[in-house]
Amino acid sequence: MTFGTDRDRPGHHLKPVSSNGGQVTLYAPDASVMDDDDSIDLREYWRIITKRRSVILSVLATVLVATLVATLLMLPEYRATVTLQINPEAARILSYADFEPSASGSAGIQQFLTTQHGVLASRSLAEAVVIKHGLTDHPELTGELRQRSILAELRALTGLLTGALQSSGESRASDPAQPDEAAAQERRTRAATSRFRERIEVQPERNSQLVHVSFVSFDREFSAQMANAVAREYIESTMQRRFDAGSDAREFLQEQLHEMRIALERSDWELADFARRVRVSDLSANQEMARDGLRSLNDSLEMVRQELVRLAGWRELVQQGRIDHLDPVANSVTIAELQKRLLDAATEYASLSERFLDDYPTVAETLRRMELLRAEIAAERRRIADGILGRFETLRAQETALEQALAQREERIMALNEQAVQYNILRREHETNREMYDGLLQRMKEVGVAAGVQESNVAVIDAAQVPGGAFRPVLTKNLAIASLLGVMIGIGLALLLEFLDRTVRHAEDVERLVELPVMGLVPLVRAQGQDEEPHEVRIPERVLSHFSARRPDSAVSEAFRSLRTSLMFSTPEGMPRTLLVTSTSQGEGKSTSSVNLATVLAQNGSRVLLIDADLRRPSLHRDFGRPRSPGLTNSIAQFEQGTSLDRSSIHSTDVEGLSVMPAGHSTPKPTELLSSSRLSRVIAECREMFDYVIIDAPPILGLADAVVLSRMVGGVIVVVAAGRTGKENFRVAVRRLQQVQAPLLGVVLNRVDLNSPDYAYCSSEYYGYQEEPALPESPKLPVSKAS
Repeated sequence: MTFGTDRDRPGHHLKPVSSNGGQVTLYAPDASVMDDDDSIDLREYWRIITKRRSVILSVLATVLVATLVATLLMLPEYRATVTLQINPEAARILSYADFEPSASGSAGIQQFLTTQHGVLASRSLAEAVVIKHGLTDHPELTGELRQRSILAELRALTGLLTGALQSSGESRASDPAQPDEAAAQERRTRAATSRFRERIEVQPERNSQLVHVSFVSFDREFSAQMANAVAREYIESTMQRRFDAGSDAREFLQEQLHEMRIALERSDWELADFARRVRVSDLSANQEMARDGLRSLNDSLEMVRQELVRLAGWRELVQQGRIDHLDPVANSVTIAELQKRLLDAATEYASLSERFLDDYPTVAETLRRMELLRAEIAAERRRIADGILGRFETLRAQETALEQALAQREERIMALNEQAVQYNILRREHETNREMYDGLLQRMKEVGVAAGVQESNVAVIDAAQVPGGAFRPVLTKNLAIASLLGVMIGIGLALLLEFLDRTVRHAEDVERLVELPVMGLVPLVRAQGQDEEPHEVRIPERVLSHFSARRPDSAVSEAFRSLRTSLMFSTPEGMPRTLLVTSTSQGEGKSTSSVNLATVLAQNGSRVLLIDADLRRPSLHRDFGRPRSPGLTNSIAQFEQGTSLDRSSIHSTDVEGLSVMPAGHSTPKPTELLSSSRLSRVIAECREMFDYVIIDAPPILGLADAVVLSRMVGGVIVVVAAGRTGKENFRVAVRRLQQVQAPLLGVVLNRVDLNSPDYAYCSSEYYGYQEEPALPESPKLPVSKAS
């Protein structure tokens, strides 16, 4: 296994920012390349598509089969088209409220044409054609002859069953009665009209006055007849509407003129009455005076609050009894003079006490004078403190008074503003009524009483002909659309499944989330004779912990040896001699990684000490078959008594060169114990005794232990379980370490399934040179006696 050191290596965006005691260089993301994360990585999308290809192919096959069956079930449909020319309307009755849409200008013409297109597809036009041609009972409009499809057949079957149940229930619950023929006919007409509208298609021709009106039917002759019928009905309704508009105009204008005259008179009276009541002439001056007063009050209140903020700190010091920390006390000339006199008296007392006892008159007088000076100093301090408290209360009262005055002034301004707004509303209403009344009066004089029948503005350019062939369904087109749709749905579903997977799975996730290098990939171990998925395999914890010792030629052991090599080059000074191994949460393999890393370091000829610092859930004493105590907590307690490191807390193991320090006795406050300076002394002595000290720390989230320990070591490694550790939890955990400037070296990605598509690119490259031996289901490890 190799780990690159160039731009292909995860974490190449990092740059050195500081050092920690000369042991390790801290790294942070390089801002110059942070924008690269915003680019679209096509290889990442291709990886997701390859990984979820079974989902995409399943969706595609389902859509294609459904489309094929639906197309074969469909009846052929025919479409006949009539072409109309619609000339813009120019006649209008009111300049600001027309009965017909205005057709002046390009925007007006387009608006008029769009309106006419809506009229062609309207319900009223379709209903007129259905009633005029007696199409209420036509098979296509009653639903007897309809397009066949899987969904349509299912809906029809459901409708028949529901109708049968309803009819049987009504026959039992109601008395026989004569059916209402008029209501039934109306329902049939509405249903036929609705189906008729669904078959009408209106397609305007771009940049012209032509519009193509089509009718779709299973009968080719019927489609041509209905297309022409819709065109004729539209022309007749247009002419009738133009005729009715002129005859209704005068009546409408008379009604509007009468109503507007009443509204104008009412607005005149309301405006005059309001102006007289509020004295509009003085309104602006009153508003300006109120605003000036408001600004003055705001300035005064701001000055008082600034003084209160300054006194609040002194008041808090007085309440805490820390009068000596007050600036007035520190800068008091009187207190300084008294303290000088006290110092002189103390000097005199020191000189006299060498020759005389305290009851000697001169000495006694000096002591009495010192007591008086101390009392004067205390009294002066108390006087200053009382002055501060009194000043604070006075300013508080001033603040309250100013706030009340400010509130009253704001209410006055709001009242004046409301009067101004109301006056403007009344004035605008009066002006609007006057303009509308004048406009109606002028238009009333212009409207003529004669509105003869005008020529139609609609012409038939091409009448509908009987179509020669069906226009749908087209099998090849449907399958092509289904293929595209199936692929899009499949890819969308694949991306959705990938998005819902919020766990860290590969090295790119680590680089993208925290910008740290991945220093090792530890493959997933499979149990012998089991067919479960990799994440379901359960291996005894002690077997995994001693994997590098029991299987030195396995891929797992090689992964930890590669991790050892990466650590050797992790800093300019080489591998830090004290190393902390932690994880985001419990069960991600940090203890297993600690044991195996310590084992490969010992196999390299180094003296290694493995410390179990997980005081809440210790496990190393069980992994090595040693007693839990004496251990780390015992060593810390020994230092508290001033003795040296208790070597009885260090136990030898079956691995040559590897020793272990268990957790020791349980403690009710692990965080306080681990944050003490005594632990730093324990680690320092262990560093003198061994080449490397590996500390198995508690998880980061939920506990402060790992964060505290991270500042006592030369390097920190975070173990992440692939496919199990949440991305957000991982990001938060690393951020906690970065906030205390922990010497982060990198990440170890544990339980990596090299057979997964996530690692298809590297499974053969990293581990393909040797076959991983299967792990027996119930291995037994020798248990050595504690040293």
